[in-house]
Amino acid sequence: MTTEDVPDYYAEFGIDRAASADQVSRQLDRAFRTWSSRASRAPDTKRRREAEDKVALVSEARKELLDTDRRPAYDRRLDQARRHARVPASAPKSQPQPQPQPQPTLHVRDWVGHARRLMNEGDGEGALYELRQAVHHDERNGEAWRLLGALHAKQGQLSDALQEFQRALALLPRDALTHSLTAQVWEQLGDHVKAVPWHLRAVELAPADVGLRIAAADSLYRVERYDEALGHYERALTERPGHDGVRNQIGWIWLRRAERAMVWHPARERYVIAAAGSAPTVTHCVDQGLAVGASDGVLRDQLTTYRVHASEALGRTWRWYKSMGPVMGVCAALMLVLPAPLVVLPLAGFFGLPIAMGVKPRWQHTCNELPPHQRPQT
Repeated sequence: MTTEDVPDYYAEFGIDRAASADQVSRQLDRAFRTWSSRASRAPDTKRRREAEDKVALVSEARKELLDTDRRPAYDRRLDQARRHARVPASAPKSQPQPQPQPQPTLHVRDWVGHARRLMNEGDGEGALYELRQAVHHDERNGEAWRLLGALHAKQGQLSDALQEFQRALALLPRDALTHSLTAQVWEQLGDHVKAVPWHLRAVELAPADVGLRIAAADSLYRVERYDEALGHYERALTERPGHDGVRNQIGWIWLRRAERAMVWHPARERYVIAAAGSAPTVTHCVDQGLAVGASDGVLRDQLTTYRVHASEALGRTWRWYKSMGPVMGVCAALMLVLPAPLVVLPLAGFFGLPIAMGVKPRWQHTCNELPPHQRPQT
């Protein structure tokens, strides 16, 4: 219902002029659900168009009636239009002016534009309706399919999202964003390996997009493809030198590289250096990790700890081994049976041989502590 050129939303949707904003909002919500449902189940094009126009009218009513600044102005316009509509019977009729003939126009609703606005306003259900109508009227609208997939992914309907992204890519095969969104759905499904090629394809299609490159690097990091991840992080850092997140990730990669040169000690429950060649490798990785300037305190502390372990690994120290017991027993027996002048030799062996057997580099002691299957191959 309209009064001249001002639509009467109160009469159209049965709203009291004195209704509060909450009451108006609830009434409009009911109207939206009613007409959107009718639009989706309309038996013919004419009725569907009528229902769609009602849905659009609900959206316009929201703008006027739910805005505390616009509603009073709307009420004044409506009252003024009503007064002008009341023409006295005695008033002389004006001579009708010739009106230009209306030109036929094709009414095309911007479904995607309305969906974007509703998504920004947090109205997911309204946006979903708009997007379904968009692909219903134009199945070749790749942007609508992509937005529909993104909305379903946000709502946790991941299988639907994947199908809709596939429809979008069939129409927009070089759209980097759709590739990245597909990768994110695979990550939500827990399949990080399958997500990687989608991220990499997105970077290939949009190499200047730093955000897509960082997302691809993160994906590679999660599947422990550290060398490839490092390359992407370093390139991203050249574009955004102040990005703390990228610096931290580079530091974590060098930490993981240091750990690959070490061995997990089941008793100590930490990584240890169990080979002579591991110490310089760990030192190099730690230096690289600290040089990037990471802001993560936990990361810096761990790198510093590994540096200490590497510096101590080559130092020599003494440890007791079970094999020293029999050696000392033999020396003690010889001291008992040999004459006094000859006791010096077994006595020297009693003390000297255990010392010689126990003094080794720290990494060697650590290696000997490990189960045989965990010891580095030399």
